Amino acid sequence: MADMERKDQEDIQGEQERVFVRERVLNRLENRRRWVRRGAGLVISAVVFGVVSCFVFVWARPHMEKWFEAEEVPETAIHLPRDEEETKTPETETPTESEQLPSETEPPETQSAEDIKEVVESAVESYRWNITDYENLYQALGEVSARVNKGIVTVTTRTPTTDLFDNPIQTEGKASGVIWNITSYEMLILTSYRAQDNETTVEVTFCNGTKAAASVKSADGKTGIAIVSVPLASIDDETKDRVETVSLGNSLEAKLGQPVILAGSPKDFVGSIAYGMISYVSYGVQKEDMDIRMIYTDIPTSSQATGFVINTKGQIIGMITADTTGINTGAVGISDLKSSIERLSNGSVLAYMGIIGQDVTEEISESRQIPIGVYVSEAVLEGPAYNAGLQSGDVLVALDDTEILSVGMIETFLEGKLPEEVVIAHIRRVGRDGYTEMEFQVTLGSR
Repeated sequence: MADMERKDQEDIQGEQERVFVRERVLNRLENRRRWVRRGAGLVISAVVFGVVSCFVFVWARPHMEKWFEAEEVPETAIHLPRDEEETKTPETETPTESEQLPSETEPPETQSAEDIKEVVESAVESYRWNITDYENLYQALGEVSARVNKGIVTVTTRTPTTDLFDNPIQTEGKASGVIWNITSYEMLILTSYRAQDNETTVEVTFCNGTKAAASVKSADGKTGIAIVSVPLASIDDETKDRVETVSLGNSLEAKLGQPVILAGSPKDFVGSIAYGMISYVSYGVQKEDMDIRMIYTDIPTSSQATGFVINTKGQIIGMITADTTGINTGAVGISDLKSSIERLSNGSVLAYMGIIGQDVTEEISESRQIPIGVYVSEAVLEGPAYNAGLQSGDVLVALDDTEILSVGMIETFLEGKLPEEVVIAHIRRVGRDGYTEMEFQVTLGSR
């Protein structure tokens, strides 16, 4: 028995010795090589990880900036001063005391104004105009147009939809726009609302061909305008240095015969221009909750034209609308749109009442025996005023506690309101016994 146990122990010891013999003892050189290989693998892995991280960061940065910047609130609200018509003309202005003082350049007192006028007219009539004068004129207009075109952009919208056979397709719309303001974090573009209907993606192409993702900040379907926002962080420095803003002028000073430039896409191509003059100005054109001034030119455009009427100072004085293109292109006076542009640029949603009306002045009131206020020519079908019970022939005299004497006062009142707010419309409605006072609760909608 003892012999068997001793034999088993010898067998186990022999097996251990055989296993020990099969193990390999590494020398120092081989051990060092193994650690070098491991270190090299870690370095390569770190480099690959860094490269992949860089690509992911570059790809994700514009999207992340867009998401976070969409929630930012302007540090200071954008404000546009309202325009006023000139109350003086050169013929009626009274010279100041300094202007009345004689100077060395003034004509002698013995020379009358009639004599000076005759000298000037004679000089103009005797001057022979040549081709150089013609070229200089168009060169000056070309310089203004070139400066304006630095602020003209193409606004492209793409909307996924389906065809008659339910196959997925993508519709694309294009319109010209203009950079009217640049804040500390975004570029604001005024453009036609026609191209912004049901959009899913918006892209802006600048004058140098650079493209940038954009979004519709706010839009007004009644005046046909929209404000498109492009984050400054998504625009390269070369483009920032290249583009220029185009200022908004005073359309209340527009006069017949005034030379103007059409910029944007008057000839179907964004960046095209056309020269002409103002052929007609229509005052007090009735629109929903406002009246506007329409500026007509002698410049023909296509039915798809979009763009702006520019004066010789390079300022916007009108915006071409979708329903006024053709032989006599019309544009909405920019002064009448400044209130909407201001609110849309601040991201506001405009309140809507749905009244097309005409001012009832004291003279009209006395001659027609109609109460002073705003005569409702039309309560727009399915609009807030129509749904509340207002109808054609009513005279709106107050909204809440605010007396209403003109259509402009309706627009001013709505500037301080938001959609879904309830206002009290005080009206006078004619009947058998004359005008009767009535009140209606109007729940405002959005434009």
